[in-house]
Amino acid sequence: MQATRIEVNDNLQETVKHGSHDFPLAIYTDKFDLFEDGYIRWHWHKEVQFSYSLYDKVVVFIEDEEIILSPGEGIMINSNVLHQIKPYDNSNCMMFSIDFDSTLIGGSEESLIEKKYLAPIIENSNLKFISLKPEVPWQEKILAHLEQVFILSHEKSYAYELEMKTYLSIVWLNLIKEMKEEIKTSLPTATSNDDERVKLAMQYIQKYYSDNIDLDSIARTANISKSECCRSFKRILKVTPFEYLMEYRVSKAAELLLKNKDSISNISLDVGFNGISYFGKVFKKYMNCSPSEYRDKYLHK
Repeated sequence: MQATRIEVNDNLQETVKHGSHDFPLAIYTDKFDLFEDGYIRWHWHKEVQFSYSLYDKVVVFIEDEEIILSPGEGIMINSNVLHQIKPYDNSNCMMFSIDFDSTLIGGSEESLIEKKYLAPIIENSNLKFISLKPEVPWQEKILAHLEQVFILSHEKSYAYELEMKTYLSIVWLNLIKEMKEEIKTSLPTATSNDDERVKLAMQYIQKYYSDNIDLDSIARTANISKSECCRSFKRILKVTPFEYLMEYRVSKAAELLLKNKDSISNISLDVGFNGISYFGKVFKKYMNCSPSEYRDKYLHK
């Protein structure tokens, strides 16, 4: 399955359900040149995610961390963790992702397996992600099992669902065995101030992006000064509030370019730009093409 856009609600939670109620697992082949934005934008979801780089490097942004994955490397992104993934330097890069609800392995939320072996990792606010490198023996085993799950999802041989669940259970078994001491000594912490502030500001931007909003109004939403707002954005997202606003306006413009036949001038006004020349310049900065080239490229795919 290939997604082309990440849809989120006002709280930045991804709105797509991964898998189904009777089999809560979804597997995606992520070819970044097929994403309308060219990357996977900021979002979070309840499901645990394993991603594996197949071709060229990708960079995973998790709060204030940047994790570069070379081909053959992977990452576990924990439940409810805000993240974004971009090509490192080549838009033709590719990875696969496995998203699943903990009930796939643990059964009901009150089961012994869930409470004893899944919740200690999933509910650990200190554990945002785990990098997976093939040169580390236990991580190499996990990567090999993830590859098998990906292959099975395409081959769909008899009982492949059961086999995928088995491999993921073994993945989790390896994970929990290696992490058990770290989990024991890890104390729960409150969500960081930066994280909450930036989420509030991002929600405000996503709601009022088409208006004439400024740094002062964004900072007031998060109940902080303008300078602290900028510092929080730089620590968590590695961009300023203004840069995030521009990037979000461009992403909404990209949606409109494909959804309707309005003129580019009207679309630029609809998403908050005051002039078509400046809009074209900013659009090209983020999308590597002009608005008209973008429309032609994706409408004819």
